[in-house]
Amino acid sequence: MSDPDNLTDDWPALDQRSLGRLMTAIEKRTTEGKRFSASLQSRDWPGLTVGLTGPPGCGKSTLVAALIRELRGRDKSVGVLAIDPSSPRTGGAVLGDRIRMMEAATDDRVFIRSIATRGHAGGVAPAVADLARLLRAAGYGWVLVETVGVGQGEVDIAAQADVTLVVQAPGLGDDIQAMKKGLLEVGDLLVVNKGDLPGADRLALDLSRWITGAAEKICRTDALTGEGVAGLIERIERLRHVPLAAAARPGARREEIRGHALALLAARLDRRLRERPLPPGDTWQAAEHIAAEILNPDA
Repeated sequence: MSDPDNLTDDWPALDQRSLGRLMTAIEKRTTEGKRFSASLQSRDWPGLTVGLTGPPGCGKSTLVAALIRELRGRDKSVGVLAIDPSSPRTGGAVLGDRIRMMEAATDDRVFIRSIATRGHAGGVAPAVADLARLLRAAGYGWVLVETVGVGQGEVDIAAQADVTLVVQAPGLGDDIQAMKKGLLEVGDLLVVNKGDLPGADRLALDLSRWITGAAEKICRTDALTGEGVAGLIERIERLRHVPLAAAARPGARREEIRGHALALLAARLDRRLRERPLPPGDTWQAAEHIAAEILNPDA
């Protein structure tokens, strides 16, 4: 593997196999992987990271595939980080999202990587911020990060993306109403996908009523046919030119570092507790102290 200390100006020369090896080192937090991460964090790389989140069944993977097709038609290089649920046995990704994007798998200007959540509750693996930086450093101008699709807990993606898309689809019923104060409000754009289905007009109207300022954020797409995808990319392009330091958007880069640091701390704590769990008596005593308001669990 390449020397991370001498790689700062050589990222674009990496082939896809080398990128895969670097990603594995970063994900596993090896000594070398940490050095690569430090090198990536030493500067702000060009490109755009777009997060896609939303409930299961809204068509995120199909929309990612449609975005790839449209972006490649515009001669853009695209990196995809498809975050999948972790295997309970190996901790690896299930690879479901990559299967949906196989038509782009042979394109040498498209890089697709499935990543395991490894139990991270926010729907975003702790290494994603560094992996997105790596793809941008390697010359992928657009990096698409698709989350697991677990609902309101996925707001973490807003801290690690320049632009966050919250994807919805008609027919999801009361789930949308339940999410309106969490997941929906983190979106820079609200994408009503599967726009050919009955109820799409009503969904767009409901979103505009539920969320302040949502009417200006709503985009309509049909990812299967590609309808509306070009317009969505143009909306994303306009957002990327909003000065991030002055923007009140949750995806501003200043939040990216903070969110990444918190994710790493949470992952480290989780790993230590798994390796050296508290004895049953100590665990019970801590729970009793919390219940008795002796110990503040947030302190």
